[in-house]
Amino acid sequence: MDLPISNVVWCEILAACMTYGLGFLGNLLSLIIFFSQEEFRKVSTGVLFILMTFSNTIHLWTLTTEFLAIFNVFIYSNVFLQCRLNYFVQNLSRTVSTYLAIAITLDRLIRSELPMRSRIICTRRNVIKLTLIYLIIFSILYSFWFCPMVTLNPITNTCYIGQSSIYNYFISNVYLPIRLIVGCIIPVIIMSLANIRMLFNIKQSRQRVDPRNQIDTSVATINANLINGRMTPIDRMLFYMMLTSVGTFIVTQIPFNIYTLVRANYETFDLYTHLLVRALLLIWSSIYFGIGFYLYCLGSPLFREKFFQMSKKLINFTWRLRQA
Repeated sequence: MDLPISNVVWCEILAACMTYGLGFLGNLLSLIIFFSQEEFRKVSTGVLFILMTFSNTIHLWTLTTEFLAIFNVFIYSNVFLQCRLNYFVQNLSRTVSTYLAIAITLDRLIRSELPMRSRIICTRRNVIKLTLIYLIIFSILYSFWFCPMVTLNPITNTCYIGQSSIYNYFISNVYLPIRLIVGCIIPVIIMSLANIRMLFNIKQSRQRVDPRNQIDTSVATINANLINGRMTPIDRMLFYMMLTSVGTFIVTQIPFNIYTLVRANYETFDLYTHLLVRALLLIWSSIYFGIGFYLYCLGSPLFREKFFQMSKKLINFTWRLRQA
């Protein structure tokens, strides 16, 4: 192995350790904060964030096992777990996390556009129903990963789709384009448009409450209260968390999805270089599934305050145990 390539490998290993280690820690802390706040668990957006964090953690685990397999470190002992179940769960959790993020964005949009009807639409019961629908639909969509053609390459020790030309054509020309559209392009468009609309609503509400603007007072008051004036601290925290989640998704998910599609149709690199590039983009895409806690702390003062309160209680509890 050349020295420059060796350096790249070690940099990727270091980046993976930081990404996955901090990702699991961040998701754990997020769940602790979410479950410790009763007002957070009472709103549909809060339940969506909890479910998305669970899904992110599962997906982060599958990415970790795949990354380790690149360097011949296998967590699972057989082909079914390593190459079929792991890839099935990986794609399922990625898509479910993505569409839960869409649901979060639409949940906040409905609350700003239809404040009265949102009490009926944006409920915890509907969140659970929607999540179950996601699981059923996407489980069917990704069920092909259980086909026997998905196996372990004895030479490279990596998972591949065997010698079936039909299955290879399906993966390269059907599945990957669909995954790019369903799992990346459509979510980016929906979340971007929804966020633009919400920001427009906020801007409009501020203009309406400006005393220099001669607009119907009742309409101004209603819109201002719904979008800004009555936005509780927990609502504001959820809004900031949603914005950071959407922005991170766009930046981290597009490169990996595009590369996998291009690679399937064009042999741009040799196998070893491809594995290095794929590992790098895999780490980059993994950031989205573990960085939420840190972005929430930066973007939401209330979330940061809750974290400090939780840390203080933990320190006090530990101190009392030592004194006992």
